[in-house]
Amino acid sequence: MLSPSAAEWRQLTSQPVKRAVYAAEPCAGQGWQSATEALGDRAAWTLQRSALTVFRPDALFAQRVAAGLAYIARLGLEPVFAAEARFTGRTAALMWQHQWGGASPDRTALMTTLLSSGPSLLVAFRERAGTIELPAPVRLSAVKGSGHPAERSGGELRSALHSPNRVLTFVHVADEPADILRETAILLPAEQRRALFTALGTGTRTTPLPPLPAAEAPDLDGRRAVTRIIARLEQEAPLRGEDAERARARLLTTLAGVLDGRRLAWGPFREAVARSGVAVPLWDQLLAGAAHIPYDSVDGTSVIPDSGRRGWLAGHGTVLSAPGGGSLRQREASR
Repeated sequence: MLSPSAAEWRQLTSQPVKRAVYAAEPCAGQGWQSATEALGDRAAWTLQRSALTVFRPDALFAQRVAAGLAYIARLGLEPVFAAEARFTGRTAALMWQHQWGGASPDRTALMTTLLSSGPSLLVAFRERAGTIELPAPVRLSAVKGSGHPAERSGGELRSALHSPNRVLTFVHVADEPADILRETAILLPAEQRRALFTALGTGTRTTPLPPLPAAEAPDLDGRRAVTRIIARLEQEAPLRGEDAERARARLLTTLAGVLDGRRLAWGPFREAVARSGVAVPLWDQLLAGAAHIPYDSVDGTSVIPDSGRRGWLAGHGTVLSAPGGGSLRQREASR
């Protein structure tokens, strides 16, 4: 399998820790293989002018995709490729294994359930500008917005999507060119990867964006989701006898505590719902959990906590002014 050279790694990421981690695992190399097959020596130059987003199942459920695409278009990024992507527990863990170290077990488990609940929409974009100061994924990542609503200023992508909490953040953005390689290898088979990179190389849309629903968006409020679950538990008879009745009673006590300000333990909550025999809609469970679980681990840390933007601004990455391996131009990038 073809791997980037040391010089090529500097064109793909500004972070030494990311170079070391990605070089030691197969996904980035598989992505690089597909990119070079499609683009030849223009691979790194094209990746610096490309961006990748994944609109997750919560974005599709909440009907936030159209608003996200409109926001990104205003940045001068043109969608050229779209494909359905489906997460499993394994691919979700692989995708975020270097970032989820600080997450609580509840948040990791809930996110795995959410991500595997239905399809996601992967969209690749090409930069319309003729010259760049920063790679396109770095520029898009800089305006993605924090997962913490309180840390956003109001002009970010996630603010435009009205992300209400640290779980329902709707959209994932590849931070650097190296992440485009790694994430496409996780989410797409080789044939689709080559089609994606070919579309990025030509700058021409090769796959249409799917039609987006025009129905009224659902209520995402977590507290109201809890009250809906309580109402359903009170109205529906359990299906499996005394054990189900006990589980339903415990659930009602737990959810009353949540309304009084207690945190929700995701695993026991999901188990109690299953044992109750009551058909509680999955999205009500997810909305209730997203608003009320503990978010952070006490002692966990992320392997790659930084997006890489500061490194590009400091000149630790090589910004390419022209395609081809002989046209490198390293400079301190500034806005």
